[in-house]
Parts: sequence; structure tokens; C-alpha cells
Amino acid sequence: MESMMSARQVAELLGVHENWVYDQAVGGDLPSYKLGGTRRFRRDEIDGWIEEHREHGRSAKPEAKVRRSARRPARRREPQPRLFE
Repeated sequence: MESMMSARQVAELLGVHENWVYDQAVGGDLPSYKLGGTRRFRRDEIDGWIEEHREHGRSAKPEAKVRRSARRPARRREPQPRLFE
């Protein structure tokens, strides 16, 4: 008999929140079965999913993303005439 897991067990295995597991399962991204009112996961399918989603050849340090400022570039302002001297 194949080992069935609960969403909580899958979450602990993957190191994610249980809600993420449910969201992925309902969306069809994570293989699961709905039995009555509960969602169950086969261990061998989860292991296969992990293997498919593992990043091979990944460097030890992820590259830093260049963050672009959301601000607009400063406009060049024309000098204002002086009202009083």
C-alpha cells in the first residue's frame, strides 16, 4: 500500500505553510486526491513533484536582483521669477 500524506505532512516536508499546499493542490499544481472532505497526497507523487521542481545547477548564492526605483526621474525645474527684491 502506498503511503498517503495529509496537507500538514506535505507542508512540513516542503517547509511551507499548509495553506500554500492547499492552494497548489486545488490549482492542480501539486498532485492530490480529494477523499470525502479531506485532501490526501501520495508520497511517491510528492517526491516526483519535488524532483521536477528542483533547480539543478543553482549557485550557492542567488544573484541579487537589481531594484529599480518606482519614482519618476526628477524634472529639471525652470527658475521662478522673483516677486520681491
